[in-house]
Amino acid sequence: MNRDCPRSGSGFTLIEMMITIAVVVVLLAIVAPSFRQLIAGQRIKTASFDLFSALNYARSEAIKRNASVSLHAGAAADGAWTTGWRLVDPDDSTKYLRSWAAVNNLSLTEKVGGITTITYGRDGRLSGAVSPRLEINAAAPVSGVSARCVQVDLGGRPTTATGACP
Repeated sequence: MNRDCPRSGSGFTLIEMMITIAVVVVLLAIVAPSFRQLIAGQRIKTASFDLFSALNYARSEAIKRNASVSLHAGAAADGAWTTGWRLVDPDDSTKYLRSWAAVNNLSLTEKVGGITTITYGRDGRLSGAVSPRLEINAAAPVSGVSARCVQVDLGGRPTTATGACP
């Protein structure tokens, strides 16, 4: 047995493994807060785009069916936007054309008089003289995460923008 040649077996020593684990833990501690911001921001974007698409769908159904179509707050007829929203069938008010569930851990507030129903006329315009504005934000404040505003003009076109509703 020749003691002058290096060992032929390779691998990690216990000290090398502990140093590697310590570096990984430090990096995770640095990344965790920004990962939380990323998740909160994506939840807000997802909810705003879901609401935006629901409004576009309601408008197109009103034009297609040549009838008034309503988007109601609350996935289970509870009247709260935070639980989701549903599109009521204009031919049978007990049925829904489609319903959307809200994203968890969000606050969704109607900024104009607590509107719980958005109705499109058969021409695709809003019925009524009020332009609804819904603000979507994280339920618990997360620094660095902006709210989103989904707004419908009186012509019936929904828009979405970053920031609080005016």
